[in-house]
Amino acid sequence: MTEPIKPRALTYTEMMNGGRQQLDAAGQRREHELQQRVEALERRVEHLEQSFQHQASQAEHES
Repeated sequence: MTEPIKPRALTYTEMMNGGRQQLDAAGQRREHELQQRVEALERRVEHLEQSFQHQASQAEHES
């Protein structure tokens, strides 16, 4: 019967690289979330601009 393979300890370099990779992944996630928020806000601004234009054109027709 073979003994289960025990995980080896990481070297200092592996720990540092692994930590940086986790930070990079977290940074990419945050950047993606921010980009999504920016796009959602831009859509809201466009919608508001269209609403204002529509209201302005209606006001012109009424006067």
